[in-house]
Amino acid sequence: MTTDTTSQQPASWLETPPRSPLLRSISAKLVGNMSWLDKVSLPLQSWLSSLYGQPGGPTYKIKDVLNGVWFGHTLHPVLVTIPLGSWTATMLLDFVWLNDEDEGIARSADATLWLGLAAAGASAATGLTNWVDTDGPEQRTGTLHGLLNGGVTLLNLTSAITRLTGQRRFAITLSTVAYALSLYSAYLGGELSYSSGIGVNHVAWETGSDEYVAVMDEKDLQPGKLMRVDVDGISAVLLKDGANIYAIAATCSHLAGPLDEGRYENGIVYCPWHNSGFRMCDGSVANSPAVYAQPTFAVRTRDGKIELRRLEHA
Repeated sequence: MTTDTTSQQPASWLETPPRSPLLRSISAKLVGNMSWLDKVSLPLQSWLSSLYGQPGGPTYKIKDVLNGVWFGHTLHPVLVTIPLGSWTATMLLDFVWLNDEDEGIARSADATLWLGLAAAGASAATGLTNWVDTDGPEQRTGTLHGLLNGGVTLLNLTSAITRLTGQRRFAITLSTVAYALSLYSAYLGGELSYSSGIGVNHVAWETGSDEYVAVMDEKDLQPGKLMRVDVDGISAVLLKDGANIYAIAATCSHLAGPLDEGRYENGIVYCPWHNSGFRMCDGSVANSPAVYAQPTFAVRTRDGKIELRRLEHA
C-alpha cells in the first residue's frame, strides 16, 4: 500500500538562514523577508555596473582604486573605522557634556561628529564598489547595510546642524539613535565579511607542495588554452604561450570562481564570474573586483611531464 502525498518543494540551503546563535538566526530571517530590498538593489547594481564599464576603461580604473587593487587589500574595512571611531568618541563626549555642560567638551564632540561625516562618504563609495559584484543573500544583506549606513549619516548630519542652532540635547538624541543603528549595520557588515566571505582572500587556505609535482604530459597542453590541474592540495591553471608555460592558482581570490573556465586575452586571464583579471606571468591583479594576487608556481618540464612547485603564500 502506498500513500500519495504532496509536499512543498524545500527551499535551497542558500536561502535557508542559520539556526544558531539566536541573534544571527533572527537577523538572517529579518533580511530574508525583506524582498522589497531587491527592488532597490537590482536597479542600483545595474546602474553602477554600467557606470564602471569594462576592465581597461577609464571609469573601471576608478573601480580598481575604490576596491583597493593598489592597496593589496580591500579598502572599505580600513575607511569604515574612521566614522565609527569618530562617532563613538562623539557619543562619549556627549554623555560627559550632559553631566557638566562644559563648552570645551561640546566643541570636541562636534569636531568628532563632523570628522565622521567627512569620512562617511569615502567609506560609502568603497562599500558600494565592493557590493556591486555580489548577488543572492549577500546582495540583499549589503543593500540593508548600505541603507542603514545612509540613515545613520543623515541622522548625524541633522544632529550636527541642530547643534549649530543651540538645540544640543535634541541633537544628542539624534546622534545616539544613529549610533545604535550603526552597531546593527556593523553587525551586518561583519556578516558579509566573516560569514559570507565578501572581501576575503579565497585562496588563503589552500595548500601546496614545496617540491615539484608532475601534473600532466607536456604534449597534452595546447597553446593558448587554459588547463586546470591539481598540485598536491591546490588547483592550478596552466597556459602555454609560445615557448613559455605559466601557472597560477585556479581558484579566483575574489569569490572562488574557476579561472580555467574564464578567458585569456593579452597575457591576462579573466574570471568567468565577476571579470577579475590576473596576469598569467606573475599572478598579479590586472583589474578588480579581486584585490589579492593569485599564488604562482615554478614550472619545469622533465621526461615529457610538466611539473609545478608552489612559490609563495596567498
